[in-house]
Amino acid sequence: MEILLYWLLLLAAAACVVAVAGKKRVASLIILAPIVLFCTLLLVQTASYKGQDANIGLGLTVFLIWAITALLFILAAVMWLLKRRNRSS
Repeated sequence: MEILLYWLLLLAAAACVVAVAGKKRVASLIILAPIVLFCTLLLVQTASYKGQDANIGLGLTVFLIWAITALLFILAAVMWLLKRRNRSS
């Protein structure tokens, strides 16, 4: 269940970047598609792990997904602020 939430947050972050991109939506989709696909594959691998022992690699994978999601949200916020700043000038 947690993996689904991480994936939805990742998609929301990517959607925010695409929404803010404006005229460059196709370019942002071309750049973000491999990133989201890579993260999706990592999350599927994490969800399919059935071991009972601690696996540091899976923890680092989830942390990487969190970091990528946070970076995408920050990128969307910066793009939005720059766009808003340029409109008011």
